[in-house]
Amino acid sequence: MESKRIIILDLDETLIDTSERHYQVYCDINRILNLENLKSKVEFWDMKREGISTVEILDIVDENILNKFYNLWIKNIESKKYLIYDKLFNDTLKFLSALNKESLLVLTMRNNRVNLIWELKKLGIYYEFKSILSCSPITNIDKTIPLLEYAKKNGQNFNKNSIIIGDSETDIITGKKLKLKTLAVSYGIRTKEILLLRKPDYCVEDMCEIIDILKKN
Repeated sequence: MESKRIIILDLDETLIDTSERHYQVYCDINRILNLENLKSKVEFWDMKREGISTVEILDIVDENILNKFYNLWIKNIESKKYLIYDKLFNDTLKFLSALNKESLLVLTMRNNRVNLIWELKKLGIYYEFKSILSCSPITNIDKTIPLLEYAKKNGQNFNKNSIIIGDSETDIITGKKLKLKTLAVSYGIRTKEILLLRKPDYCVEDMCEIIDILKKN
């Protein structure tokens, strides 16, 4: 008998809207460093969706300032002071409710696991998942390591129906490395055009579309 499929869900910009948190940290660091040319939120987020990193958005070449910005970013981006700006997407609870009989894993690239758990409980979705996996974006180029460790620890293999769902190139790359089905969502940190370059199995513009795809597979 084939084991139950596993659905691996990204968190940031897949289940929760983190755009305001990112923008507030960007603005506050700009003020601390007395930087000019502050972008509006629309400009900032449009650039992020086009694959431009936050440091690149600054458009400055002074390595000292860039290093200060980077260090302040790492220090603040996952602090509770800014995590309070995160919110669930409108369809997140409906989406998770529709999948309550599935085996759901959250897999996110974050440094501060304590604050991650705090946020999931605060948002009311902590108990929706079988497991919550995380890895540092500083030391990991993708998400394969925590998934392989999870499989080894639990004596479980991802079967042909297992699928990884996320909003970035990283999720697609991880899925392809592990031979999982890949589903990209284009309402998050990357545009549809950028995601399609990585050739995911599916690419959707709306969270509710994911449910229809999962029902057919």
